[in-house]
Amino acid sequence: MYDITKLIDDYGDDVFALALIVTKDFNSAKEVFVRAISDYYEIPKHDGAYFELISKVYTLCQEVDSNEIASTLTGIELDPKRQAVLEQLLVKRETVRAVAHMYYANELSTDEIATITGKSEKYISGLLTEELSEDLRARLDDCYMDICAKITAENSLKAYVIRSVYSGDKRMFEVREEAVPVHTWKTSHKIIVIIVAIIATLAAMYIIPVLQKYGEMRESEAGLSYEEVGTDESFYYTYEAETADNG
Repeated sequence: MYDITKLIDDYGDDVFALALIVTKDFNSAKEVFVRAISDYYEIPKHDGAYFELISKVYTLCQEVDSNEIASTLTGIELDPKRQAVLEQLLVKRETVRAVAHMYYANELSTDEIATITGKSEKYISGLLTEELSEDLRARLDDCYMDICAKITAENSLKAYVIRSVYSGDKRMFEVREEAVPVHTWKTSHKIIVIIVAIIATLAAMYIIPVLQKYGEMRESEAGLSYEEVGTDESFYYTYEAETADNG
């Protein structure tokens, strides 16, 4: 059986990187990390341990939230060339990201990836060649390992897992940090914002002034004061006027 500290030292960053690339969500990646590493006793210490751990991480990624509209990740310092490669991968659908990461970063064969995902090897091979352009495949082959070297689990997260395992307290590690995925605006989002802006502008130019004018008119009417004449006095004035006319 693997020692928890040894497991984290050997594979902790690989676990976190796969979880983050698949989910594109820092909190989800942390949850996967905690759940995968905390069950270290299920990972036998033999040559297949890495494969079994990656399999577990992939399964857990299907159970947590993913942020499909994120186009990049903050808090990861990369040069422009590697940043561009990462963003080209991040816009791919989740299955493509997972397969590409396992192939280029975890260095698993298409047969091993097929076993993990439950797909055929032919499907995995086709996905790599059809969903990823030749240029992107070359770039991933050239620098994706360097990119993933920058995606590491925080020491506080690693320390928490070790401490919780030894203490028997396995409550979920909760962190709300500032480094969160950056969202990209889709065309539909932009159209909605433009429509709302137009409506707000028209309201400010025409509707609101009309309503204000109407309100002022109502206030003016409500403030008028009329001098009322008593009923008896009114009849008196009328009678006197009629008498004068008759005379």
